[in-house]
Amino acid sequence: MKSSLFKKVSLWLLIIITAVELVMFVALYNYTYNSIVNEATVNVTSAARAAADHIYYIDPGQLVPGSDEEKDTVIIFTNTCIQYDVDVVYLILPDLKNGSAKYIARGISTRQAESQESELSDDLTGQYVEGGISDEIKRAFAGDDSGITTHIRNGDEDKLVCYMPVWYYKNPESENPETEIKSLIRAEISVKNLTSDFNKKFREFAVIMVIVTLTVGISAAVILYFRVSKPLKKISMRMKGFVSDRDAGFEKLPVKGKDELAEMSDSFNTMAEEIEQYIDDVAELNRQKAELNIAQTIQLGLLEPDSFENDKVKINASMTTARVVGGDLYDYRILDNGSVFVAIGDVSGKGITAALFMARAITLLNNYAKLGYSPAKMLFEFNNNLAAHNPNMMFITAFVAVYDPKAGELIYSNAGHNYPYIISDKLTALNTENGIMAGSFEDVEFPEYTVKMKPGDCLFMYTDGVTEAENKSGELFGETQLEEVLHKNNDCADNLLNAVTAEINGFAQGSEQSDDMTMLTLQIKPD
Repeated sequence: MKSSLFKKVSLWLLIIITAVELVMFVALYNYTYNSIVNEATVNVTSAARAAADHIYYIDPGQLVPGSDEEKDTVIIFTNTCIQYDVDVVYLILPDLKNGSAKYIARGISTRQAESQESELSDDLTGQYVEGGISDEIKRAFAGDDSGITTHIRNGDEDKLVCYMPVWYYKNPESENPETEIKSLIRAEISVKNLTSDFNKKFREFAVIMVIVTLTVGISAAVILYFRVSKPLKKISMRMKGFVSDRDAGFEKLPVKGKDELAEMSDSFNTMAEEIEQYIDDVAELNRQKAELNIAQTIQLGLLEPDSFENDKVKINASMTTARVVGGDLYDYRILDNGSVFVAIGDVSGKGITAALFMARAITLLNNYAKLGYSPAKMLFEFNNNLAAHNPNMMFITAFVAVYDPKAGELIYSNAGHNYPYIISDKLTALNTENGIMAGSFEDVEFPEYTVKMKPGDCLFMYTDGVTEAENKSGELFGETQLEEVLHKNNDCADNLLNAVTAEINGFAQGSEQSDDMTMLTLQIKPD
């Protein structure tokens, strides 16, 4: 089942707002309630102290109902209640021995007199309260006049009570009269009455805030839907249909405003354009790759097999291209007179252009070999043909040779190519004079040389991709290392080309090579 982001965000928004509002309500209520209690504590303490200071001269034993002393005490207590906004002030006589307290006078506030339903409305005057000696009373009766206040919460009862000792003079006429404690003042104030108005107003405030919260939440949800959820849904649908809509013509998303959604729409349009271009590029690359694969097949089809053997010679060849198709070539052929034609070449450039030039070059060399041309004449005609039809100004280095088994001679000519080696009793480089690269200028004469080869000797030919192989440090394999490998494998066995390849791979350490590597060996078999 599909889950709606709009519903999730709206639900979480409502939960967060409700939780924040609830925490705010609780904090506000507690703060206000504590402020009321703290203010009431100050008032009830001040009232108890003021009442105790005003009746120090009245002997509690003379406070009988209806007496002047009792009336004066009631007036003092009543005025104290009104002045300090407390509900009741009592004068009590503790009896620590019996654990009881006698309430002998009280004064009440105007609010308390009008409220007959308060928990403070009971008149305890003239009564003994059994078991009414609390720890607070004991401390006050012991002389603690700091104002011992206790907060009584019991069911619906919520009030503050303060006890204050009354100091009486034993001998008021002496210079240093002694004092004693005969009674205590008990001042009371109802926290419930103080907070009743606040509770009512707070409930009204809470209802208003809930209505405001719902209104704001619904408004935010509507704005969220039209400004966020609906555009996101449209973007999602357009993204989902991107691939299927490409053939029918992809329609860009409208970009309105400068907010994040506008940026998202613009980014999606840019991404869609880049993906379309990428898809087109991939299709083009696949087409080119297919063409290169065809070109590689054709190119490899032009080459002779990588090994050949008859009763006179044994030939091995290998070619590793830097790309799908390359510009190196090798060729060999047994001529009608029994001689053996071999050639190797390296076209300038890489890729499909070099491969096409290589195909033309190998076809020309093969035809000239069939005609029985000498190596020098082959390169002369080869160079003229290439130079006459070379709009891209490409060139090729080439080494061609013909081995005559009857005479035991190798006749060769070089058009700017790496000089080969003859592996025999010793390693001999055919570093005779080289001609220029073929394809550059017409009517160029190429020198021709002859060298004796005996049974067991081996001609090693290669392209510059072998000696110019690089490692990760940019160092070249070089001719010195190549000659060391040839010295180690001077019998020109079947694994010579594999040995050279393995040595190059170990030197390169996986570095990607930029040039083709081609090698060919011609070994003279023993009589």
